[in-house]
Amino acid sequence: MAPPRSDRVAPIRRPLGRVDPRTKWPHGLVRLGVVAWLAVTVALGLVYFVRAVDRLGDEASKNAAANYDDRAFGGGNSLGVDKQALTEARGWIPDSASYRLLVPTDAADLRNFVRYFLMPRRPDPDASWVLCYGCDLAGLGSRLEVVWKNDAGITVGRLSG
Repeated sequence: MAPPRSDRVAPIRRPLGRVDPRTKWPHGLVRLGVVAWLAVTVALGLVYFVRAVDRLGDEASKNAAANYDDRAFGGGNSLGVDKQALTEARGWIPDSASYRLLVPTDAADLRNFVRYFLMPRRPDPDASWVLCYGCDLAGLGSRLEVVWKNDAGITVGRLSG
């Protein structure tokens, strides 16, 4: 008997990696585009990498030339902080103590900088140490013992009792 006939034709199986000659050109063009894009990306990456490394050397030189005050007060310079006042506060208030910071209500940036600068000392609204940055001392009464004061109205003191 003859084998049964089928109208179906089995697909031709080609080994992986071989390309049908009829479809070679469009795939070759895509591959060429990908290779060109990759080459341009690598070239640009190398150019910008060299520039970035060169710029890092300049920044490191600039940072190395900074003195102690420039490093300690870097962010505070733009806020116009009184360097001497904060240095005095850091010297008078013990590391383990907390302090009250009295500043104008619109000075949130100054408040944040002072908190950073005086670490490990912590701000506390009920603390006995007081740093008054241009505030009215009358609200504290006669209990405040002033330990340092300047002409700009900045005071470091301690509340008694």
